[in-house]
Amino acid sequence: MQETAESSVETRAQNLYETGFPRGAIDVLQAHLDMRPDDGSAWRLRAVLLFREGRWKEAFDDVQRALVLVPLGTESWVVLADGYIRSGKRRSAADVLARLAADDELPYDLWLSVFDGLFHLGMWQSALAVGRRAANERPDDDLAYFSMAHAMLRGGQPVEQATHLIERAIALNPLESRYRVTLAVQLLRLGRRREAHECVAALSSEAVAAITCRCCLEKFLRLTIDRGDSALAAQLAGRLAEIAAANSPKRAANEGPR
Repeated sequence: MQETAESSVETRAQNLYETGFPRGAIDVLQAHLDMRPDDGSAWRLRAVLLFREGRWKEAFDDVQRALVLVPLGTESWVVLADGYIRSGKRRSAADVLARLAADDELPYDLWLSVFDGLFHLGMWQSALAVGRRAANERPDDDLAYFSMAHAMLRGGQPVEQATHLIERAIALNPLESRYRVTLAVQLLRLGRRREAHECVAALSSEAVAAITCRCCLEKFLRLTIDRGDSALAAQLAGRLAEIAAANSPKRAANEGPR
């Protein structure tokens, strides 16, 4: 009877979450745990829901409680790894993430969380393998191709291979401007300046205004000046000026309390 009641609480919480009431779902579990602090499965579910809502510290606290009471599920292992990273326990995080990366049954909707963790720890090859599996499972996932390219570049693999993956991501999602920005930078590394200019020229005004990488902007400015594209050069120079003004110590001081 007790087991049925606990299961009912979790079902109710899941139903609340799935129908758009995350806070209510978390509160239902908390009320139950106030009376039954030994219910590991409720701690486990609450940790997962908190994590999905971006409440990282609470999620980590809850998943650690669950860990000593019940076996963790795949998503709760992701929560644990994230908590280890945020608390500086890199070796523990690496152990958990390596196990998740080697899991042939890793759910598709968790691949990016595992990839991000591995990437953060500099585990480039494992991150690349996770991204490759995601792309194999969903060949239309542009982010999987871009993520693989990112891991390749950070891992020191040939730039040419990475550019092919970025181009694939752009073909799948032409509106994602960061793909074009990254591709243009890599094309410049390869000395393919004409193609790099075409890539930058394809960016909308809004996309240029959203670039925050000063180094990228400076490279693109030199490129557009060399190519005689004065209109785009002016746009890039204006964006650089905006960033410089925003970071100016004098401006910061002037905008302080008077």
